[in-house]
Amino acid sequence: MLMAAVFALGLLIQVFSMVLDGYGSHLVMQNLAFHGAIEMAGAVIAAMVAYLLLRLNTIGKGSSFNYPIAAALLAMGGLDSLHALMSSGDLFVWLHSLATGVGGLLFALIWLPPHVLQAKQHHAPLGAILLAIVLGALSILFSEQIPHMLEAGRFTTTAVTLNIGGGLLLLAAAAKLLQTYRVSAKPEDLLFLFQCIILSVAALTFAYSSVWDWPWWGWHVQRLAGYSLALWLIVQTAKKIELQTRMSNRRLQQQIEERKRVESQLRIAAIAFETHEAIMITDANADIIRVNHAFEVITGYSAEEVLGKNPRILSSGQEEAGFYAQMWKHLLENGSWSGEILDKRKNGQIYPKWLTITAVKNRDGETTEFVAIFSDITRRKQAEEEIFSLAFYDALTKLPNRRFLLERLQQSLVASSRNHHYGALLFLDMDRFKILNDTLGHDHGDLFLIEVAKRMQHSVRDMDTVARIGGDEFVILIEEIAPDSHDALQKAAMIAEKIRLALARPYHLNDKEYRSSPSIGVCLYRGEQESVDDLLKHADMAMYQAKESGRNAVRFFDPAMQLAVENRAALEAELRHALPNGQFQLYYQVQLDSQLRALGAEALIRWAQPQRGMVSPAQFIPIAEDSSLILEIGNWVLETACKQLAAWSTRELTRDLSLAINVSAQQFKRQDFVQNVSAMVERYQISPSRLKLELTESVVLSDVSDVIGKMHALKAVGINLSLDDFGTGYSSLSYLKQLPLDQIKIDQSFVRDITSNIDDATMVQTIISLANHFNLNVIAEGVETEEQLHFLKQNGCMAYQGYLLGRPMPIDEFETSLQQLAAAN
Repeated sequence: MLMAAVFALGLLIQVFSMVLDGYGSHLVMQNLAFHGAIEMAGAVIAAMVAYLLLRLNTIGKGSSFNYPIAAALLAMGGLDSLHALMSSGDLFVWLHSLATGVGGLLFALIWLPPHVLQAKQHHAPLGAILLAIVLGALSILFSEQIPHMLEAGRFTTTAVTLNIGGGLLLLAAAAKLLQTYRVSAKPEDLLFLFQCIILSVAALTFAYSSVWDWPWWGWHVQRLAGYSLALWLIVQTAKKIELQTRMSNRRLQQQIEERKRVESQLRIAAIAFETHEAIMITDANADIIRVNHAFEVITGYSAEEVLGKNPRILSSGQEEAGFYAQMWKHLLENGSWSGEILDKRKNGQIYPKWLTITAVKNRDGETTEFVAIFSDITRRKQAEEEIFSLAFYDALTKLPNRRFLLERLQQSLVASSRNHHYGALLFLDMDRFKILNDTLGHDHGDLFLIEVAKRMQHSVRDMDTVARIGGDEFVILIEEIAPDSHDALQKAAMIAEKIRLALARPYHLNDKEYRSSPSIGVCLYRGEQESVDDLLKHADMAMYQAKESGRNAVRFFDPAMQLAVENRAALEAELRHALPNGQFQLYYQVQLDSQLRALGAEALIRWAQPQRGMVSPAQFIPIAEDSSLILEIGNWVLETACKQLAAWSTRELTRDLSLAINVSAQQFKRQDFVQNVSAMVERYQISPSRLKLELTESVVLSDVSDVIGKMHALKAVGINLSLDDFGTGYSSLSYLKQLPLDQIKIDQSFVRDITSNIDDATMVQTIISLANHFNLNVIAEGVETEEQLHFLKQNGCMAYQGYLLGRPMPIDEFETSLQQLAAAN
């Protein structure tokens, strides 16, 4: 619309100028400066339009003929600018007419075939400028040879012909632009269509004007309007393009940012894809299309080996029937599946893995891919098994531990209440295991326990449970023995005896042979009448009864045993009040030399319990040793003995007597034991040589180096040391030469049968000979007959103690007996 309006305005100006000229044919406005300004403005605008067209061409915008039109405008503008500088005359009109003709010719070049035009068009603008310069220069230089362009103020035929020719060429260019516009629909093509028409009309009306008349000014203004319209529209196009460019740049920037974001996501995805977890992607048909490096490491397959294949090549074949059908059913219904599965590596190794499969769907909800992510959980499973093993199995023997046994026993009680079958619980303790550890070392002890475990497992059924509950203690759970109690008892006895015989066979530990035997306690059960703890307690009590019977034996739990345990617990409770309530007494049993003269006595503790009466040491000493009470009792005996020695030292009859007291293992192990003894001696101002400490072999063998050190410390104080119950242990002889002893005491178990048992007699003779060899005094306890005393004297025994010579008695009776003995001698 704007272009049509400008075109109409140009025609109107032209018609108006011609009408005005008709009214005043001789009215002229000769103003060379104004004319120059118009022409110069038109030339500048033409150059600006040409420049903008060339800029638009670089971004693919503008007219379909940017180069030819720019060339035409530059040529016309250049020649018109020279025309504007000339004064009125032939050269003045020639340059204007030349601009119109050359411009029309260059515009008309758009009719050239496209391949010709495109091949040369890049040089057209520069060529047009050079052409304008050359033509202008030649015209000025050879101004005398140019045709006459004016005659009597009117344009000559040459001038008119050049302008009409240029105008016709411009109309031809307009026709081409119209034809092109119909195809391209570019507004710039339409713009220059009108531009060509305006310029052609101005050129055609040239013939009807004269220099400086109104029509002459009319077509000048019309041409300027056409140039101005072109400039304005091109500028608008440029602004529009600039706006579009900014928007495009913004969109491009957004696209760049989006691309960077996508690239970042892809980079993250690529990093994630190459994680330590294996990733396998399949298409909708479950054919593998991509795997990562972790997949290759875990499975052993390279990507090339699996691409296009079905994941079933990884199957171990060890899953239950229907497993994969259930997995796929869950996957297709829920879109994902996770679980533990066994698969096979390329080398055939079966391994566990944790697998997660996710279905990838498009916008239509159709599955396009499946993504499987999995990790090898072999180490985790091994750790879990190790943790389970540590929690429920013994690390050394690999047998179930106490925790496992308790759970299994509870389950067995429930099963027994359903099927009404008896079961049995066997509690085993290996005899003298501590001695094995102390003599041969813990490594041999471990080998021994491992072999014990194997023998027990081979002696029972697979369904039975063999457990190690600590140290050398084992428990065997025998389930479903029989529904009848008598049959169950017999079968349990047979099983226990079979186990006893298996464990009593010699053990070969590295290069050493070792013999041991078990003490086995058996407890039957049926149903849930008794708790797990009670059953274990009953079997434990039966096992201790087997030990007390002489070891290497089998004993069944008797309810009477429970009563004995309860009595023991009551006795312990009463024992705790004995010392504070002054219920202990020391009894004294005389020790005589070979002339039956008193050498001293052994102090023996007695407990006068108000309700029970006199309680035997055999009853309460083991209870005291199992608790800390033995320490308090031992200190009381030591102090009481020292008091008695102090009292004896003031009387002639008793001042040379020694007093022997027994020292428990717990008491001797205390770090301050030597200091306590030394303090007692110092406190009561007694001769240390009159105090004799009797140590059992169990004390000596508990920690030989520590014991020897303490014994030397006691000897340094002046205390006498005696080895009690000599000959009943296993290793005393090997340490005898290291111990700073003064005396050894022959145990009464050997003395009892020396007149009737050749072995006991030989043992006693050997002990006496050994004592003489080591320059030790020797005393025999348990002398009850004249025959025993005679045998001991004949074989060189130096001192005697026993009921034949004097019973243990309170201090008053003992001192009276001493007076009688002295009077007899």
